[in-house]
Amino acid sequence: MKKGIILIVIGIILLVIDIRIPVGEVYPPMEMIDELGEVIQGKIIFNLIGTRPMIDIISDVLGFVFLFVGALFLLKYNLKLVFGMLLIPVVIYLYITDLQLPYDFALRDLYLKTAGYHFLIVFIEILIELMLIKGVIRIIQLTQTKWNVNELLVGWTLAMISKGILSGIHFFYGRGVFYYIYSLITIGATVYYLNRLYVITKFKLEENS
Repeated sequence: MKKGIILIVIGIILLVIDIRIPVGEVYPPMEMIDELGEVIQGKIIFNLIGTRPMIDIISDVLGFVFLFVGALFLLKYNLKLVFGMLLIPVVIYLYITDLQLPYDFALRDLYLKTAGYHFLIVFIEILIELMLIKGVIRIIQLTQTKWNVNELLVGWTLAMISKGILSGIHFFYGRGVFYYIYSLITIGATVYYLNRLYVITKFKLEENS
């Protein structure tokens, strides 16, 4: 049980730390069309797409793999974890496909798919964390730690709200200073709720020892 929880925690940490670098071939030139509006297209082109693929050096894909393997270790304690696990291959596919879109599509198809993938990936990531965290809580919760669970859920809610707002900041303002300053709120809330998870897990393991 301990190994599974540790792997899930590592996966969550990998997802919340976001440092991207450009790699690969430059994307083909992108033109605007009248029907979508220059402002929206400009934000998609410059804030979401960029000039070439942006790869997270603290790999999101690796983070999802850790979540999947960690949940696999805990599956025997709570079969409902499988619902979160099933979404992980989906979000990995979307994440990788999103980087390839400018090579395969252009104009309206490219801009709509890019914006859709951007927000869909964030939504599924939040859903995965919800399912896995609630599944872990069901496994380790005790009467003595119910208040700590409340604290965990408050921290998790703040972290996920911040993650959603961060995706909006990325869309409207790009990955500038504002983005990285606000990301500290997401990181702080994540660290807090993982600390509460540690307290609950430690109490559970000590009681069983």
